[in-house]
Amino acid sequence: QKTFDHLLEIQHEDGGWRCQKFFFGRGPETLASNPGPTLSALDAFRFTPELNNNPALNRAVEFLLRHWETRAPLGPCHYGIGTLFMQVAFPFLTYNLFHYVHALSFYDAAKGDPRFQEALSALRGKLQGGQIVVERPNAKLQNLSFCKKGQPSALATRFYREILHNIGEGGEGT
Repeated sequence: QKTFDHLLEIQHEDGGWRCQKFFFGRGPETLASNPGPTLSALDAFRFTPELNNNPALNRAVEFLLRHWETRAPLGPCHYGIGTLFMQVAFPFLTYNLFHYVHALSFYDAAKGDPRFQEALSALRGKLQGGQIVVERPNAKLQNLSFCKKGQPSALATRFYREILHNIGEGGEGT
């Protein structure tokens, strides 16, 4: 609980969270929060009673939905929405389309939003035979059966079905 309280205390004014590492120097874009850490924070908050009960989390959802629109590199680490983001990365260790849609699918503030729906549509366009195919596995995990590059992943597909369940389009068995 202390960690979640701390996260809420340090939430940046734009709704997201940010790190203080300035690998690429400082510029106007580094004044913004980092979308990657913001997504990770929202992913963690989904396991708390704060989920869909705290306006501060809705601000973080809005921050990420705005990022879908701008796609611009933001924050000290320059998280953007480009080619790498649009590749299905699994497991969820990086800021990418699949993780973005999965985490946001738990938040009522995102579910009906056209920007979320557009991201979901982009993810749906990557399905092969109703399954998630891993496009960008973690280099250290790429030989494990659940995240082989270019192969359908039963585990990733379970996470996709969880998205469908969260938005009222199906469940674990679909």
